[in-house]
Amino acid sequence: MSFNIRNALTLGAFSALAAAQTVPPKLDATCADVVIFMARGNDAPYHDGRTFPFVEATCGKLTAQGKSCDYIDIQFDVTLGGDYCNQVAEGARNGISQITAFHEKCPCSHIVVNGYSEGAHVVGDVLGGPGGCTFVSTGLDNNSAAGKAVAAALLWGDVMHTANQPYNVLDGADKQANGRKPEDLARLNRYAPVLRSYCAAGDPVCAGGNIVADHLNYFELYTDDASSWLVSKIDSVAPLPSCAVSSSSVVSSATSAVVTQSSAVAPTLSSMVTVTATPTMVESSATETPCSTSPAMVSPFPSPVPYNPGSCVLEVHVEYAYV
Repeated sequence: MSFNIRNALTLGAFSALAAAQTVPPKLDATCADVVIFMARGNDAPYHDGRTFPFVEATCGKLTAQGKSCDYIDIQFDVTLGGDYCNQVAEGARNGISQITAFHEKCPCSHIVVNGYSEGAHVVGDVLGGPGGCTFVSTGLDNNSAAGKAVAAALLWGDVMHTANQPYNVLDGADKQANGRKPEDLARLNRYAPVLRSYCAAGDPVCAGGNIVADHLNYFELYTDDASSWLVSKIDSVAPLPSCAVSSSSVVSSATSAVVTQSSAVAPTLSSMVTVTATPTMVESSATETPCSTSPAMVSPFPSPVPYNPGSCVLEVHVEYAYV
């Protein structure tokens, strides 16, 4: 299967910023309790001022609960006028690779995937394929270890927004400009319980509307709603299996220590071993797992890069052709 994409600018030219190409991506993170993978919009810099307040709001709420939080950029080109197909394919490939590699390093961290505009297209393809204009993959298997670590995924103004899905919100929930093909949608919907897709009815990109502001102001209007929803998803998830194994090993070891000690002398307050539920590194075990030892705050984040594309958005018209 392949499809062609035609790009069209609405309401004039972009005020492109050199920062979009000069700000380096953040490609690693601590083994925090929650790590957010960010996929940027077309022509936006990494760590841009439009979308990054969502990270700050979410991590702020998690920190208030005593949880640690960090983020990683999904690396892909978003140059205005570039090959959109190649850009999305690059993002899909890198997103799957980055999430998989991070989970191998930090199997106790819950993963969130967040994408705006072109980045939402990328995130959808990371989770469900196909990966741009040609088949790249079937997406991150939700039954894989990394797939099970995905606690939440958010799409904002998604190029491939598909109407009437259970995770759609706002007044564009029943609209679409392009829409995913049934087989791609079915794979994406493996993640339906942890998905949330924001689409306003006037948004030209996700809903085929004609109100450019509806595509540009999502984070001004809905950051608090989205971050609260995300925190609620984190609150409801169980510890990841790899952490449960590691934590149980620690508890078992510590419990043995208490039993051994008590057989020799009556335990006193100062000699009792205290076992905490916080996952930690198992120094010598067949199930050794690098679990989170992060402090309750990963801060401060650098200041977001100012970004104002003016009153324009990039419309992407998708035309499928089966070959």
